[in-house]
Amino acid sequence: MNKLIVISIFSLLAFGLEGQTISKKQTELIKNQVDSVFQKMVIYAEKLDFEKLSLGVDDTYNVGFISNNKYYSQYASLIEDTKLTALGISKQDISIKEKKITVLSEKIVILTATGTAKSYIDDGREILINFHWSFVYEKIDNNWKVIQSHQSGVR
Repeated sequence: MNKLIVISIFSLLAFGLEGQTISKKQTELIKNQVDSVFQKMVIYAEKLDFEKLSLGVDDTYNVGFISNNKYYSQYASLIEDTKLTALGISKQDISIKEKKITVLSEKIVILTATGTAKSYIDDGREILINFHWSFVYEKIDNNWKVIQSHQSGVR
């Protein structure tokens, strides 16, 4: 299964890269656009606003999503599990320690990030999780959307 995912992603990336040369100015513009979308999604994640968070995802390719060593063939199943996991959590504070945005083409970007998320439990407890994220973004209908992600967290 993992081999299929890797082959699919590399095929998608190779197709998107064919024959494109991007200027430094265009690269910086794309990085800023993707970073802006990413920052909004972090805010939605902090507020546990799953509806708005989901607006930043396009699952058309069905390449899958990985969260804490679990593979989800569809985004809908990932978000449903995430909602169940978030029951009893009032909000989160997400702190990005490192972030790298790599522009592969005018339409494909990879963003990786590490950081910490502090979840506030309704009973007063707080849970701190260190995370590693990677997102593949594609420009679809003039909007940057996540088409594949990998998220890992460690307490």
